Amino acid sequence: IILIVFEKSGCSGKGRNMNIKKWGALVAAGALAASLALFGCSSGDQGTTTSSTSGNDAGYTLVNDGKLTVAASLDFPPFENLNGDKPEGFAVDLMTLLAEEMGLECEYLPSTKFDTIVPLIQTGGKADVGVSSFTITDKRLQQVDFTDPYCNVNQSITVRSDSGITDVAQLEGTKIGAQSGTTGYEWAAENIKDAEVTGYDEMTAVFAALDSGQIDAVSVDLPVANYYVRSYSDCQVIKEIPTGEQYAVAVSKENPELTKALNKALQAVHDNGKYDELAAKWLQ
Repeated sequence: IILIVFEKSGCSGKGRNMNIKKWGALVAAGALAASLALFGCSSGDQGTTTSSTSGNDAGYTLVNDGKLTVAASLDFPPFENLNGDKPEGFAVDLMTLLAEEMGLECEYLPSTKFDTIVPLIQTGGKADVGVSSFTITDKRLQQVDFTDPYCNVNQSITVRSDSGITDVAQLEGTKIGAQSGTTGYEWAAENIKDAEVTGYDEMTAVFAALDSGQIDAVSVDLPVANYYVRSYSDCQVIKEIPTGEQYAVAVSKENPELTKALNKALQAVHDNGKYDELAAKWLQ
């Protein structure tokens, strides 16, 4: 059983208020899978690959034998980001650990537009999983399966420090920015009266628009807002919105054994303390 704690908008490995899943024991991995070396995450273009069997006895398939291929929008720090051309962040490190537990190499595709990732996983053939701070929602569950949650977050509202805006009620009829396809966009559109909500492909563009005065506020997950506020010192978070969202890894419904294997690996990194180490590194 995986237990995850959410304190404010951080993550830890001790759970409360979480949906706990039980899953059956996996068939033991064969000699070929056991012989796979353990690698860290790397960036690579696998956009033209086609699905193949994984070459293991666990019953799941992989786009590339011996590799867990990940699609992500690499502009959502502290969870996933690009440092030069190298993916980094809490979720990137977590996927590296999960792949190692499964005897696989973790390989990231080039940064992928956020709102195209779930359809990409649903279609199959280019990536095994989508890991881009996806909140589990009923709409997404119609398209893909999700692993057990790996983090809980709330939404937030960020404004310029000199805006004079101190409450969400003051945002009525203003311009709000958010990343397209996110729950932050949906929350702003549904809850801020008469707001003009603009969707951007990347979070860096959202905060650049706020900094330049093109929009009046940003609606985004609180840990991400806190990260960008440290970069844009003239901005401040005025409201944490208790939406109680859960991040999880998106997996094709045609690959249920991969979901089970990922859950087993997630359990392992909680049990060995490595999850808590990542949370302390990236989310404090």
